[in-house]
Amino acid sequence: MKRLRHLLAALALGFAASAFAAITPDTVVTTMTEQVLSQAGARQGPIDATQLRLLIETAVMPNVDFRAMTSRAVGPRWRSASEEQRTRLMAAFESLLIKTYAGALSEAGGASFRLKSTIAIDPTTAEVKSDVKVKGGREPIALNYRLALQGDRWKIVDVGVMGVWLVASYQTQFAQVMERTGGVDGLVQVLEERSKTR
Repeated sequence: MKRLRHLLAALALGFAASAFAAITPDTVVTTMTEQVLSQAGARQGPIDATQLRLLIETAVMPNVDFRAMTSRAVGPRWRSASEEQRTRLMAAFESLLIKTYAGALSEAGGASFRLKSTIAIDPTTAEVKSDVKVKGGREPIALNYRLALQGDRWKIVDVGVMGVWLVASYQTQFAQVMERTGGVDGLVQVLEERSKTR
């Protein structure tokens, strides 16, 4: 189940902003879903890990407001962190997610996406509700995500899988790590170690 959640979060992060202005969030979702699923799930047999990482780095991560996502996951201690600590946190967190999602996307073959609705929270924030059905007879799984309008682009700021939001989940984990290790430096070290572990 944990691996499936990583898969859906990876797909959700792929439902990111297009380079074109004035594209609605639901159009962005549909376009990017097709790109991610076609490249990650169309091949027969195992997908090369290097190719998966490249897909995530080029098609997914540039479309995420990663600074906002990291700062919210770190919580109040982000405000007192130095710029060097923030840079290392973002780099280590991004590397960890890329590694995690590369493994999850290897199971994306045969997945199908269904857009359900889009809610305008305010003029610059939207939540898209959808579900994803993966092969193997499982029931469709609820997948929601939030985007923020930045200039003329919508960028992902959070992802919800079966009611569990990505940022809140990591916020809990990060708080426990910082409590155990003594602060931001300890969290940086743990994230860097995890991102390097196979």
